Amino acid sequence: MLAVLLALSVSSCNDWLKLEPQNDITVEDFWKSKTDIRTALNSGYIQLRSQVNTLFLWGDIRSDFVVQGPSDEDFSTPYYRILNLEILDNNEVLKWGGIYKVVNYANTVIKYAPDVRKTDLSLTKKELNAFLAEAYFQRALSYFYLVRTFKEVPLYLEPTDTDDVDIFLEKSDEETVLAQIRQDLEWAERYAPRGFDTGLEYNKGFATKAAVQALLADVYLWSEMYAECKVMCDKIINRSTFALMERDQWSRIFEEGNTHESIFEIQFDKGKNQQHNLYKLFGGSNGSNFFDPSFLVSPQVEDLYDANDIRGDLTIIDNSAQGSGLWVGKFYGGGKFSDRDANWIVYRYADILLMKAEALVHMGDFFAAQKELNKVRKRAGLGPKILAGDRNDAEDAILEERGLEFAFEGKRWFDLLRVGKRNNFERKSKLISVLTARVEPTEIPKWQSLLSDPMSLYLPIHIDELRSNLNLKQNPYYE
Repeated sequence: MLAVLLALSVSSCNDWLKLEPQNDITVEDFWKSKTDIRTALNSGYIQLRSQVNTLFLWGDIRSDFVVQGPSDEDFSTPYYRILNLEILDNNEVLKWGGIYKVVNYANTVIKYAPDVRKTDLSLTKKELNAFLAEAYFQRALSYFYLVRTFKEVPLYLEPTDTDDVDIFLEKSDEETVLAQIRQDLEWAERYAPRGFDTGLEYNKGFATKAAVQALLADVYLWSEMYAECKVMCDKIINRSTFALMERDQWSRIFEEGNTHESIFEIQFDKGKNQQHNLYKLFGGSNGSNFFDPSFLVSPQVEDLYDANDIRGDLTIIDNSAQGSGLWVGKFYGGGKFSDRDANWIVYRYADILLMKAEALVHMGDFFAAQKELNKVRKRAGLGPKILAGDRNDAEDAILEERGLEFAFEGKRWFDLLRVGKRNNFERKSKLISVLTARVEPTEIPKWQSLLSDPMSLYLPIHIDELRSNLNLKQNPYYE
């Protein structure tokens, strides 16, 4: 991994995240200047960019919003098997190596960047801390995806670049991983820069203070630390930097990217040969071949959108007349998705408002929660909603709004799991009903029994990882 890292370089600001191999670079030669630190950090962003398919799949494939697409007609693809609860440990969706590469790049920066001050006297302590904050963000974001998907994962805090590093770690439990994520982000939140003066794509594509705060709010919400979540959300809300896009401009969030609603996006630019393969999941063209989608929109999702909700027609493309059902349309506007360079949005301002609303519900302040909820609803063209009833009713109202707002943005399953696992899986039945919706009615009682095990709600470790690291133990549900 270190050899790969040292083969990456960035020639100028305009070529940000463009790979340019450099030969015969050694560790001693590389870590000499602040430019080397930036190059190493960019390698982490490049690797993260290569994982957008994984981010979508882990966050949405088990949700109630997607169904099998026409490209899965042979009923044997990895996606089809997960959709139908046939989850075996050789399924390629389970592979976590790409995400761990991001972790390793971040760990490399954390280890070597401080030594650069010995050779580059222009590197100030403030600049170093800002670089380290980006690395901690990359590591924390990676582990947050891992822990939500697998629950227990190996926790690497050192780069695997020398023989004395133990690369055969056992799994750490969920709380240990979450504690490390919170520690990384709480440090980064103090030192991350408020912004960069090199262009909009840097302010939205690098880890700014707001990006760190958004991720930390999400982690706090997952950890049931509601007061802390609210504090982080308020730090973003109280700044004038971010706001909801106007109602008639909502599609620009995805068509153009990097709008004033955006907080952190994984950047793509066709002009710099930065493209993704999401068209293979959602359908479309790579310029020479047309691909049917692996996933279609569940018909129930179309029914969720009110006629006045501007998000409905922009989120879903109805190809029923052509016999191919409902397509995900959110990323097609403006040709961005057809050009395969639509940014992948990780956090935007609407997310902050709805995370705060959810935290307020669990703090007992329904009135304040509905104020945040109704800001998002008003932008969508909907009337206000009163959060009445008990906590579960209010929570469900916010969960539904999150579904409408963030459909197919890689958040739905994580939202369902966060709600279902609260208070020691108090609402596990909600998750079981989602997972059993696709199986034959006669099979539902069997699956309801099997899925009563909370570990069934997480994915198994891929067989290749178990074979290469004998210290790993499989998720017991899948044994």
